[in-house]
Amino acid sequence: MENDIEAGRAAAAAELRAAFAEIESGAGLTHLVGGHGVQSRVFEFEWSEPSLEIDFRLPCERVLSDEASQKADDEEIGAAIRMGILLLTTAGRADGASRIEVACTDRGTSYAVYAADGALEDSGEDWGPLVRRLEAALGDAQDAVSVIWP
Repeated sequence: MENDIEAGRAAAAAELRAAFAEIESGAGLTHLVGGHGVQSRVFEFEWSEPSLEIDFRLPCERVLSDEASQKADDEEIGAAIRMGILLLTTAGRADGASRIEVACTDRGTSYAVYAADGALEDSGEDWGPLVRRLEAALGDAQDAVSVIWP
């Protein structure tokens, strides 16, 4: 079963990388996009397993919005994608954490880290502390995963 989860993580990370390449190219996002119409398209990514839950729902390609708003949307989606890849790559490695939950919507970001006994260890709306925690958990293996955070 663990191999199935790892294979699923790898496939999900590959899908996120493809979406990130599209965001970076500026050609428009086609991966992981739902909705319809010119102002209602949404970047959507969900992942759920016992140790990790990710829920991203961010507006994208709002063609009636000004250029600065569109750029801000792309930057937020890019940050969410990087977080998703980081979490999928490091799942199960965060010291003492048995479950990590992360969300990013048009209302903001949030995260929660739970201990093995189910107690909440850490939570917040700024992903910076979570990124630092994951970097610390990687330790010497950090060269295998590049952590680039905006």
